Amino acid sequence: MMEAIIEWLPKIASGIVLLIGLICFFKPQIIMDSCGIKMTNNMAISEVRGVFGGLNIGSAVAALYFADPTAYAVLAFAWTAVAAARFYSMAVDGSTVKESIAPIILDSSVAIMYFTGTGLF
Repeated sequence: MMEAIIEWLPKIASGIVLLIGLICFFKPQIIMDSCGIKMTNNMAISEVRGVFGGLNIGSAVAALYFADPTAYAVLAFAWTAVAAARFYSMAVDGSTVKESIAPIILDSSVAIMYFTGTGLF
């Protein structure tokens, strides 16, 4: 039973990443408002759609399509770096634990779910 759950964790992570990507692609204002980021021109909106939307959609679809430990490992390391960047931002930029805790939990959870599909641990 536990093995079946663990087998699904990378797919669940991909679903979460796909959902984030779709929101950023089609409704970038939702994500930017929640982060307090003001998009002042069309290029800013395009960047959100491309980087936050397109990259997340593409990586999630690739992980679901290939369902391969190597694909999961790449994404696990990438999401670990995202979480690490948040800790770095708290140290250097002065972002607070209160505002950073939810994204850190999300990013770390996605990374852990992807790591379960790698066979590295």
